[in-house]
Amino acid sequence: MTIDPPLPRWHAALAYALLGPPALDLTETGSPRIDALVAELANRCGGPEELRRQVVAARRRDLWPYAVPEDLRRGLGAAQFGAAWTALIREIGPDADATRPVVSERALNPAEHRLVVDRPPHHGG
Repeated sequence: MTIDPPLPRWHAALAYALLGPPALDLTETGSPRIDALVAELANRCGGPEELRRQVVAARRRDLWPYAVPEDLRRGLGAAQFGAAWTALIREIGPDADATRPVVSERALNPAEHRLVVDRPPHHGG
C-alpha cells in the first residue's frame, strides 16, 4: 500500500501571503484555482467587498505580502506561485491591486536612471 503525498497547499499559501496568519484550512485541488480561492475567501470574510477591505488593510502593514512559512511553500514552484499571486490580486479587484508596489517616492539619481533606461542591444534601444 502506498501513501499519496499531500497535495501542495496552493490556496493556504496564497491566502497566507494575502491576509497573514494564521494559515487557513482551505479546499485544495493540487493546483491553484484562483476563482475558487477568491470565492472561498470571500465567503469566509463576509463577501467580496469585505475581502477587498481586509486585503487593503493588510497591504497597509509593513510586512505585506506576508512571507509564507516553509511548510506551506512545500511543493510550490516560485514562478508558478508568482503567477498565481498576480492572478489572485487581479481577481480580487482594483482596490487591492498590488502587482506594482511602490518602492520609493523619491526621484531616481543619475546612476539609477541609467539602469532603468538601459536595454540590451536586441531590444532596439
